[in-house]
Amino acid sequence: MTISKFSINFDYRCPFARNLNEHVVAALEEGAGYDVEFLPFNLSQVHVEEGEPAIWDDPDRAGDRLANEVGYIVSQQFPDKFLKVHLDLFAIRHDRGASLRDRTEIAKVLSNHGIDAEAVLSQVDEGIYSKRLREIHEDQVERLAVFGVPTVFDGERAAFVRVMKRPADSSEKPQDVVGRMLEQVFGHPEFNEVKHTRLDR
Repeated sequence: MTISKFSINFDYRCPFARNLNEHVVAALEEGAGYDVEFLPFNLSQVHVEEGEPAIWDDPDRAGDRLANEVGYIVSQQFPDKFLKVHLDLFAIRHDRGASLRDRTEIAKVLSNHGIDAEAVLSQVDEGIYSKRLREIHEDQVERLAVFGVPTVFDGERAAFVRVMKRPADSSEKPQDVVGRMLEQVFGHPEFNEVKHTRLDR
């Protein structure tokens, strides 16, 4: 079974989302002919208690939305630059140990790729894409029962996939990792959960 079109979600705070998104980006850069849609998912919303406002309605949670909104805006307005920006947004937290709430860090990533950081951050502040990000998140939850990142999905099927190593630390090529993942997820739906009891370190 050959899968060429799929979606993968992300929240820049999650190290496992970073791992799998890096594999997918590396596979694309190696020439894999995938048609991939990268979609934001907000982990903070998953933990909102009943009766509390959704993070999109809570101005005090703007920092929880910032990086994901910036990534989505770049994907829509600068698609040719998105993959590089995508990786660099993950790097803010996981490589540099900085905060994804830090607008200066976000602006630095955008400027490094020739994107007008002030213009993008102004769109975040004005909430131009906020409704769309909420729709994307809620669609994943309501239609596909998505609960976290990274999740890969096609039209009707979704699976949470945790890859333990980044491409640079893996003994396998990204195209092989991604291809095998897609085959297991979409080619063998009878496999619901596989988890090693111990990991080689």
